[in-house]
Amino acid sequence: MKRILFLIVALSTSIVALPQQRQLGKVVPANKANLEMMKPFRNAVKDINNYMVTIPQVPYKAKAVVTEEVIGQTRYDLQTNQSVQNRVYAFPDHTIGAVWTRGIADPGFADRGSGYNYYDGSSWAPAPSARIETTKAGWPSYQPYGPNGEIVVTHHNTAGLIVCKRDTKGSGAWTESILPGPTGAIDISWPRMVTSGPNHDKIHIIASTYSVYQGLNLALLYYRSLDGGTTWDQQHVILPGMSSTEYAGFAGDSYAMAQPHGDTLAFVVGDNWIDLFMMKSTDGGTSWTKTVIFPHPYPHFVETTTLVLDTPTVTDGSLAITLDKFGKAHVAFGLMKVLNADLTDGTTSFFPYTDGLAYWNEDMPQLSSLDFNVLEQSGNIVGSTPDLNNNDTILEFIDLGTYYLSVTSMPTIAAYDNGIYLSYATVMEHMDNGVQNYRHIWARNTFNAGVSWSDPVNLNSSIVHNFDECVFPCFSPTPILYHFPLSYQYDEEPGMAVRGDVPADPYTDNSIAVINVPLAIGINELSDVNFEVLQNYPNPANGNTTIPVILKNPGTIEFTVNDYLGRILNSQVLKNVGTDKQLITLDTRNWASGLYFYTVRSGKQEVTHKLVVN
Repeated sequence: MKRILFLIVALSTSIVALPQQRQLGKVVPANKANLEMMKPFRNAVKDINNYMVTIPQVPYKAKAVVTEEVIGQTRYDLQTNQSVQNRVYAFPDHTIGAVWTRGIADPGFADRGSGYNYYDGSSWAPAPSARIETTKAGWPSYQPYGPNGEIVVTHHNTAGLIVCKRDTKGSGAWTESILPGPTGAIDISWPRMVTSGPNHDKIHIIASTYSVYQGLNLALLYYRSLDGGTTWDQQHVILPGMSSTEYAGFAGDSYAMAQPHGDTLAFVVGDNWIDLFMMKSTDGGTSWTKTVIFPHPYPHFVETTTLVLDTPTVTDGSLAITLDKFGKAHVAFGLMKVLNADLTDGTTSFFPYTDGLAYWNEDMPQLSSLDFNVLEQSGNIVGSTPDLNNNDTILEFIDLGTYYLSVTSMPTIAAYDNGIYLSYATVMEHMDNGVQNYRHIWARNTFNAGVSWSDPVNLNSSIVHNFDECVFPCFSPTPILYHFPLSYQYDEEPGMAVRGDVPADPYTDNSIAVINVPLAIGINELSDVNFEVLQNYPNPANGNTTIPVILKNPGTIEFTVNDYLGRILNSQVLKNVGTDKQLITLDTRNWASGLYFYTVRSGKQEVTHKLVVN
């Protein structure tokens, strides 16, 4: 096997003098904020055949039956090194396709490849018993193909990218072909693929070489086919602003690609040691414009020559991007403090208790700092670990699983109408297996381009997930029946066996699940609220419209109506409200036609619905 795997294993720990960080007004214990760990510089998992570890098998608790849809299993538990691929897609006919990296035969995983499942509009198919490829593969991207088909692109173990497609989604044989990497490079890996055009016959791929190419270690390349993959008119392209002049190289999975909006394409790139930047094309991939979102203080970093002692906060390499209905880009990314104090050891330092998920869109200026407090003050922080016991202290964890990402990271983001929908994974206080704390997936939304966000909601709040590690969320870029399908992976062990987590994790069964995140009525309806807010009637409104509200317990109701820019048009406070139905009447005769949002609050809980005015 010519692959040499450099697994990112923590080699040592030490304490350095970092200032204590405060998040959302909460205290961070110094022993958490200052913990430094090491990792080999810019390497990502592609295969594990050269890294075999004997791990004792230990018994685990019985799994309670969950209410969400489990669509498949895997014992290969690394779905991505950093950013999550596009793994699920909801079609206009209310069907859904989903993929994941599947491997059952541990520890070598000769059977590794793309797990696939299909929702036919009424139910998911049985979990698959094999990969869709004919040879070992991994890291699938999934998209519609042709008038009614589907396409999956993965990386081959040695030969390039595997392109699997079929004309009828959900049935029929897959056709398989190889898209090889450039001469002079070892393979291309970790692809991101999207399709565009009325019939989804234009294929766009970005993928990384697995060796030095054109002076880059590694190079990130663009590929395009205008005829469904029969020919490729752009191959092995290093786009302007991404050459060895600007950077020393890129990292596997340190990039994410947005669902195209007409001829508008976009992807975002960033890791510990390069700029955070966006590449965008408005002509279907023929020409590209680079926008630097955050300029790295050491953009041409080389581990053996660049001494870094000031522990800058940069991106953690886990990114997400979406295009809204106007073609404007919205980006989410995790934060990470880094250090390079030794030029001879082949490693760099990261600080695993760095917290914070940040947001940026094209209406915002370039970010000059990724310091959490600076971003919080400017309204760019959209996720952080919650203070679940309300003692004003966060990061109260025993230890963390090994992902080399922020405490709050793995973002996925989608757009529909005037809404931007965000989901991410964060570590949970006081939810642990006695050794490490679990991660859960949270979600929130904004209807005014990030000016304000709904309260974050734990999508794994059911008691059946109290002892589950829930990671790698991925939104469908399109909704279905007023919901966004979201896929993710969960099991009973924090961290990952593939990564050789310390303490060593055994290989266990991981479930791939799909849940539906409400779209039209807002994320907050997932909360166990004390009241019910019914849809206004008539809707669309043209004059008076009525909103029924039912409290479970007597209390006070706060009611507001906002336009899509977030401006308040109506605000009411109803005190001493009983448990009978309350009817709130609005006069919309002087309101402009369009979309509005009404929010009902009682205590710390709220629910938001849409209102349309003709």
